[in-house]
Amino acid sequence: MYALPSIEEIVGLTPVYRIVALASGVGKTSLGTELVSELSRRGVKLAVVKQTHEKILDELSDPGRYKLAGAQTVFVSSPELTLIYREPFTGLKEIIYAMKYHPLVLAEGFLGSNVGKAIAIVTDPSQINSLIKVEKGLWYIVSNDYELVEKSKSIGFNALLIDETEHLAGEIYKDALRLIASKFKGSPDTCGAGSWTEIAEKILHGIIMPYECPFAFPLRIYVDGKIVELDPKIARIAASLLEGFIGSIVETTEKPKRIKIEFIME
Repeated sequence: MYALPSIEEIVGLTPVYRIVALASGVGKTSLGTELVSELSRRGVKLAVVKQTHEKILDELSDPGRYKLAGAQTVFVSSPELTLIYREPFTGLKEIIYAMKYHPLVLAEGFLGSNVGKAIAIVTDPSQINSLIKVEKGLWYIVSNDYELVEKSKSIGFNALLIDETEHLAGEIYKDALRLIASKFKGSPDTCGAGSWTEIAEKILHGIIMPYECPFAFPLRIYVDGKIVELDPKIARIAASLLEGFIGSIVETTEKPKRIKIEFIME
């Protein structure tokens, strides 16, 4: 029997940073776009998830008419972009689970979510206590108020001025490297690297994908010498099937550490 990886397993592969606030209109999108620009400048390949309470689909538009007619999912494709309209996800975990793997996700909103780390924009000292109650993942406090930033530091929080985006992007970059590197097992020599941080940086830059080294799902498939791109969910299924198949034909008291199969099609 095989099983899909849990949401926690897939989400655990991805560094997630949420920009949150207790009020609207405080600059979440402005901070987010500046962070995206700075991280992209550093070579990071990232995805953005924005939470909104505004209506997205115009029911009188062509996609809206298809949706009202009963379509579960509507794709709108043009030479510029492809948009996907579907039923809403229940939370940030489900969105990350459904999307193609990205080595870093920056989310705007999702206050109180237990996914990733929160960067909170604070405009008044009284908001700190309120944030602590709803936001267990509070990682950084950012504000336009210098005194508020210094007070936050004095009570043990990481804190920066809101215009110190270069510094904040650097902290995100270092933290993401640590998280990705922590997912590896064994020696980095198996991937031709001196450290797992070196591999993590290549993943963060989109130079290699996790399936190219023993990551969370240590399965690699080669066809004519070229590695096949595997989504983590598919890798988990394939590895489970292969493990079950080998277990049914090979009598052994110990679980095998490495399996190699050659399929010659001539």
